[in-house]
Amino acid sequence: MDPFSPAQEPDEGYSEHPLNPSDSTILRNDASLTAKRSPADIPAWLSAQLPTLSVQQKTHLAMLILNELPTTVIADIVMNELNPRLYINFVERLPTEICLKILGYLDPVSLIYVARCCRGWYELAIDRKLWEKLFYLEGWKAIPSEILAAESRMNDSLASSQISPQRIQSYEDGHVSKKRAVSDPTPQDDEDYEMVDADATTGQETTTDLYNSIFQSRRMGESSSSAQSNTSVTQHMGNLMMKSPSPIQDFGRPSLQASKGKGKMTAESLEPSLPLIEATAGLPSLPKSALWIYDYRDCRYKISWKYLYTMRRKLERNWDRGRFTNFQLPHPDHLGEGHNECIYSLQYNADYLVSGSRDRTLRIWNMRTRRLARPPLRGHQGSVLCLQFDSDPEEDLIVSGSSDSDVILWKFSTGEIIQRLRKAHRESVLNVKFDKRILVTCSKDKTIKIFNRIPLRPGDQGYGEGVSPVPVHLRNYGFDDSPLNQLPIKPPYTMIGCLEGHGAAVNAVQICGAEIVSASGDRHIKVWDWPNQICQRTFLGHNKGIACVQYDGRRIVSGSSDNEVKVFDRETGLEVASLRAHSNLVRTVQAGFGDLPYSVEQDQLEAKAVDQAYFKALHSGDLQDAKSNRRKAHNAGSRRPEDITAYGAKLPPGGGGGPYGRIVSGSYDQTIIIWRRDQEGVWKSAHTLRQEEGAAAALRRTCGSTSRAPSASSTMVSGHSIPAPPASAPPALQQTTPNFTHVEHPIIATITPQTTASYTQMIDTSVPQGPAALHQVLTSYPTMLTYHSHIQAAIDRETNPTTRSQLRQVVSTALVRAQIAQNRIRESVQQALSATSSAEASTSQPTNAGPSNASTTGHTLAGNGGGPPPSLTIPQAQSQPQAAAPQAQAQAQGQQHPHIPQADMSPARVFKLQFDARRIICCSQTSTIVGWDFCNGDPKLEEAATFFGTVE
Repeated sequence: MDPFSPAQEPDEGYSEHPLNPSDSTILRNDASLTAKRSPADIPAWLSAQLPTLSVQQKTHLAMLILNELPTTVIADIVMNELNPRLYINFVERLPTEICLKILGYLDPVSLIYVARCCRGWYELAIDRKLWEKLFYLEGWKAIPSEILAAESRMNDSLASSQISPQRIQSYEDGHVSKKRAVSDPTPQDDEDYEMVDADATTGQETTTDLYNSIFQSRRMGESSSSAQSNTSVTQHMGNLMMKSPSPIQDFGRPSLQASKGKGKMTAESLEPSLPLIEATAGLPSLPKSALWIYDYRDCRYKISWKYLYTMRRKLERNWDRGRFTNFQLPHPDHLGEGHNECIYSLQYNADYLVSGSRDRTLRIWNMRTRRLARPPLRGHQGSVLCLQFDSDPEEDLIVSGSSDSDVILWKFSTGEIIQRLRKAHRESVLNVKFDKRILVTCSKDKTIKIFNRIPLRPGDQGYGEGVSPVPVHLRNYGFDDSPLNQLPIKPPYTMIGCLEGHGAAVNAVQICGAEIVSASGDRHIKVWDWPNQICQRTFLGHNKGIACVQYDGRRIVSGSSDNEVKVFDRETGLEVASLRAHSNLVRTVQAGFGDLPYSVEQDQLEAKAVDQAYFKALHSGDLQDAKSNRRKAHNAGSRRPEDITAYGAKLPPGGGGGPYGRIVSGSYDQTIIIWRRDQEGVWKSAHTLRQEEGAAAALRRTCGSTSRAPSASSTMVSGHSIPAPPASAPPALQQTTPNFTHVEHPIIATITPQTTASYTQMIDTSVPQGPAALHQVLTSYPTMLTYHSHIQAAIDRETNPTTRSQLRQVVSTALVRAQIAQNRIRESVQQALSATSSAEASTSQPTNAGPSNASTTGHTLAGNGGGPPPSLTIPQAQSQPQAAAPQAQAQAQGQQHPHIPQADMSPARVFKLQFDARRIICCSQTSTIVGWDFCNGDPKLEEAATFFGTVE
């Protein structure tokens, strides 16, 4: 049979012929080319002619040649010749240090995309030091001492248990994890590592995992990288998502892999997997948290900075979204440990909290147990108005100031009095601050006094008396009778200065280096050079007296009776922000601007740009009246030219700083406001917290955690859950629906369906009539407060914001009045029961107390003040709440706080607050300390938060 003609060849599904053959007739017809050149001479001739061709001609020529090549040859050219020219992996060619330097310029989002490229880039992108740098570049702070102490404890505990980390293998579902070859990290005679090429094979192999740093560090308690499933592993980093590269092939199929990083996968003979019970025998003592990684270079466990970064983003997200849990001191199960009257001051750290009260005592609380660490400290003869402490063993000090004009120094560890500065001022001591050099106090007598904390020799800073603070040191060859040596040495806590210049009580002071900042009721803020006792600058801006101040060296933040929080530029004295949301005196404030490492230079450039935009708008005529524009003294940080109130500052509007800055202020309007900047840099009220709501939530949370089995059936009244009858009640009572409901929050009362209809109608009628009508109704019918949510809903329907604020003030005042009244009744009932018990015991007549009496006695609130009432039953308060209210109000007015006018029955005022990375804690006119924990009950977040520093 004749062979097939070219047109009749069968299609077998594969062909080596070119896809687009060129027209060969052109070459055949070019007789001159074939006559003059042989095929062997054409490449050399083309090489000589290529420089003379244009790009288009070269492209056409290349396509002609490619069209004549088989597909396999083209694919080989692309993979082996073109790809190395188009895609250059610098990780394979550059030293590790240079790669990390390059990656250090990326932001976290870009770094995550880098980690998704390949395994070699992933290992570089999760380097421990790289994420440590990113952590600080966000403006966050860490506590190095806590990190070092935790690492030391971890390594010491593992060393004592004699567990060799190098022999630990990770397990997943009972099977040995897959391994991956890396270079031998064991140091040789010197500490330098040999740099290997990309094509070089690796030496001895050790186990590692997906989270390896470039220095071969991995997390313990988790499986290695190759033990991951065939699906991608997703790592949550706040609101960022990072997927790891696809894992290496299955453990049971080892093969030679091409290198994707600084080494190459080699074939290895793997030992059979050990029995699970044998390999996991020592694992319970190993760290299971992702917080820890093992550094093979240092042979130590270390904190994972990538994990800290992830947890810190999660914590900040809780702050932004208002996710928190509440707690209170004293613990609800030990209310007798609390103060007996209102609390004026507090300070806390990770382990302890110290509070000072009107009951003339200081109390030291354990932050973990929320109980007293030692008995109350007694020594003042007046209210404890201010305090500061340092629990560091090197300091071991508490300093307190009182209305008795004394300043007492206490030993923190024992509670004993070290020294008493009697009559340190002529009137009440309003604030105390100390550092390692000096103690500063301020008073109602308009003065600021400075005491040295260390012995001062002539020539030391602050010695004074005309002695130069920079002494001249000469070699002493023997007897030296210079005048300096003849001056006395000043012992610690000698008054070395008295700053006078304010025209009213000095309410607050701050120390920063060689400067002291003071705030006074004369509406002035002053900056003092304390070694020379000179006032450097006076700041004006508030319309009323200033109650609190904070200073960080660049900004001064103050709160005043004009209901505003202001931020001033220290260098120029200009106001750069004014925050308005409170309706009463701003009593306490703390600010953290989250400065970045380059914030000083960046803030100056931004301030200059704002000034230039302002003058440009002014010259172009966009601002018609510049003078009237500057009279708008309420700019919360807007950078629009029409909102600018001053120019020439070294800080941009709002005060500058990083993206995670926050200001927290507490006011006499019973609110705590968390201020955050929006996208335009304007300070906004992000969240408003209330002390009474926090105390109630803490009480409910504690009661819910201690209850054995919470009932599914509960009655909701005013947004609060009313427990169902106990399981031990008779069956007939469980099946009968009661026609009344007993509520215990916000006040103790008994309501019925009939009263519910009447009170809700009364609320809807009185609220639109204004604050006076609502005040009259609440005074006559305090039980109406049980419908708190309905009252708030009616107030929210009002269109005038001023009216809404006044209505809320009326409700808060009435609520505190009712709570005080019921607390007085509770105390009188308890005293009566105690007197009856004593009389019966003296006559030797045993009597069994009824259930209600036992409940009342077991839950006595010693000094609960104006806090939320406990869960107990008091028949007197239930049967005649309205009749008892006027009498209780009269009693409350008779024992009114001396610093509060008698006619002012405002709610429980916030006196002092403090926040750190995870908590806000405040004290108020009640005897309960309330806290908001933004870890929100997450144990992993609580574990990591111990290493987070406060935003400053």
